[in-house]
Amino acid sequence: MHNSIDCWRGWLMLKVVILCFFLIIGCNQQEENVIGNSKKTPAKEKSQVTQKKQPVIKINNNAYYVEDIINYAYYTLSEMSEENKNNPEVKKEIMENFINHKLLLKKAKNSGITVDDAKVKKVLNSFKSAFGKENLSTYTNKPVLDITRLSDVIKEQLIIQKFLAERLKNIKLNEEDLKNYYDDFVKKYKGVTLYHIYHLVTDNSENAEKARQLMRQRHAFSEVAKKFSVGPSKDEGGDMGYVDISNYPEPFQKVKDMRIGRVSSVIKSDYGYHIFKLVDIKRNIRPEFKEIKSKLYSELFIKKQDELLDNLTKELRSNAKITISDNVSFVLSPKPAERSDN
Repeated sequence: MHNSIDCWRGWLMLKVVILCFFLIIGCNQQEENVIGNSKKTPAKEKSQVTQKKQPVIKINNNAYYVEDIINYAYYTLSEMSEENKNNPEVKKEIMENFINHKLLLKKAKNSGITVDDAKVKKVLNSFKSAFGKENLSTYTNKPVLDITRLSDVIKEQLIIQKFLAERLKNIKLNEEDLKNYYDDFVKKYKGVTLYHIYHLVTDNSENAEKARQLMRQRHAFSEVAKKFSVGPSKDEGGDMGYVDISNYPEPFQKVKDMRIGRVSSVIKSDYGYHIFKLVDIKRNIRPEFKEIKSKLYSELFIKKQDELLDNLTKELRSNAKITISDNVSFVLSPKPAERSDN
């Protein structure tokens, strides 16, 4: 359930590709539209059907029906289990995001944001190209696709993206912001332990024993490693510097039990025959500001972006009259003519 909710939250933050906005119209809808061949409900019949419908969401003077939400959320709904579709928390989350989408769209349009139809067509054609000459509905294994609604949702998304991009220009991060964020980061950061080690590894036990014997005779570890080791730190005399042992294979874990200044016995593993020397230990080490500055910038920018969008949607919702119906089902009823008493 939470995966479904997270998916829609992620979409609202514009972190999901626009492919997720395929609008597939099920076979049991009142209108059946096939690419290049559209069959529409007669105006009289359509009018009668509309009169019987009850809106499930009202935003100011605009009414929205079940099919509006299904069209908006069809891709995600089609991936959900029936249990999740009927889960009140999931349904509420989808409808809340639908409301936010409509409010953002209206705000963007009122701000004068427009998108060239040629750009919409270009995005739409990219989908067609991705699927070759096959019908786009092949992607979801659904036989019917409303291409007009697909174009509409692409256009709406592009308008909202353009509007938010303009707002994001107002986010400015300076050095002080990053340093304050770094201070908060290191307070919560669980420091790591670094071990300064020398490492010698051979591919046979005979050379390993010869190397260890020379060390017992007071030969320097670095000189012995240059002669016998086949490891990547051979040219440095086995000196690996300060390393986080937890990132290394099992043989390295033996170092945690060693005392500073000691040399291990020969340790056999799938990688060869190892000898370690522990030189020093640094505990509770945290990364320096300059080492993670770019990472901090990305994290803080995303945080500010989320805050901006949250504040914007809260403002839009506070100024709107919103009514949501209870017991909404994300299943379209069949046409009246198709109802059966059996």
